[in-house]
Amino acid sequence: VEQHQTPRVEPELPNGMEKVQVKELERRSKLNVEELNRIEDEDVLDKMLDRTTDFEERRLIRNAMRELRQRKRDQREKERDQRLQEMKSQAMAGRAGNATETTTTQSTQSADGSARSTVTKTERVIQSSDGTKTSHTTTMESSYVKRSDSGNSTFLQTKSSYSSSSKKTGSIFDREDESASRQSSLAALERRQAEKKKELMKAQSLPKTSASQARKAMMEKLQKEGGSSPNPAAASTAVQRSSSFGVPNANSIKQMLLDWCRAKTRGYEHVDIQNFSSSWSDGMAFCALVHNFFPEAFDYSQLTPQNRRHNFEVAFSSAEKHADCPQLLDVEDMVRMREPDWKCVYTYIQEFYRCLVQKGLVKTKKS
Repeated sequence: VEQHQTPRVEPELPNGMEKVQVKELERRSKLNVEELNRIEDEDVLDKMLDRTTDFEERRLIRNAMRELRQRKRDQREKERDQRLQEMKSQAMAGRAGNATETTTTQSTQSADGSARSTVTKTERVIQSSDGTKTSHTTTMESSYVKRSDSGNSTFLQTKSSYSSSSKKTGSIFDREDESASRQSSLAALERRQAEKKKELMKAQSLPKTSASQARKAMMEKLQKEGGSSPNPAAASTAVQRSSSFGVPNANSIKQMLLDWCRAKTRGYEHVDIQNFSSSWSDGMAFCALVHNFFPEAFDYSQLTPQNRRHNFEVAFSSAEKHADCPQLLDVEDMVRMREPDWKCVYTYIQEFYRCLVQKGLVKTKKS
């Protein structure tokens, strides 16, 4: 007996739009970049970062926090420039005369669009009401912005230069006095050049002596002054200089920075700084260094060497928030490498040290 197989019937949903509504609800529940960019309070983003556990959402929130800080820094720079311009205009308004100001801006962008350089030149010419004095002022401001491939780090460097010159236009006698002083300065310059040329020719005309003859003459001079036969070994020892004489080289600076990190993290658990590579691989050294200067930023006792990603995130975000230190190192790269590149770690520690000096938390000889 053949049994007819009946087709299996899927149970119908009570509402045919249920799947669509579930997908729509999931899409709405996820964070939106535009909504994050509209948040202007950094504390709100910080609380959202603490609540979420999704990696993608944490990445979006961190990017929004960095862009918010960058916007605030740009706004502060803009307000400062406006105040400087107002002060300059008020100072110039008190002087009688005509003022002319010309501003030119030139921007250059790299081929891949990752770097952008802007140069702003402001020229201001002020002439007195009687026409006897003219002042020329030139201000140059340059900025350089570079973004990495991941878009996580932004470098901003601004340089300013200022130059001013004034010229007085008087009677024919004033102009003659000015030309006379200029001629006298040119004559003095020519006289100094002629003296240097004579000294050079005199040095070239002197008879050349070998190194042995010079050494022999020096030994004879020492013998006459001391009254006894000098000891060549003692004489050579006396004139030797130590290897540390002069400006410290790059190796000594690197060693001093390593000793500074070791001194600031002494007593912290799971931290043993011996180099700039493997000693920083689990992120505990970064956290200890930041916690030493900002103990209220996070609880160090809750950190473990096994949770490397969390350690890097805590250290870099706390350094950026409290010390304004840019995140030159990427968390993903640090997690992927068991022994990070010492040059990258050394550069980041140098930047963190510079930010601490600017905030007055580290005293140097110059400060």
